[in-house]
Amino acid sequence: MSSPNNTIQYPSEVTFKSIFRNISYTHDSIKSILSEKGLTCVVDGKESKNGKFISFTITATFPSHEMLHSICSKISSLEGFMTLF
Repeated sequence: MSSPNNTIQYPSEVTFKSIFRNISYTHDSIKSILSEKGLTCVVDGKESKNGKFISFTITATFPSHEMLHSICSKISSLEGFMTLF
């Protein structure tokens, strides 16, 4: 079985989604996590029909698998986090 490091050539633009309970500052928190690592990103949010949840589509160019993993771990530790895919 190949490791994730061998399936993507880094640096690489990666897009992933995360779902949170709808908390007003989550968007800023995600952008802050990425900018702290010097990554330029696009973070688009879309609320659920009743506004209880929000999904974020996050796109950034990651220099390494380790950096991507680190960022995903930090995002998943934010308040209201539900899933990442």
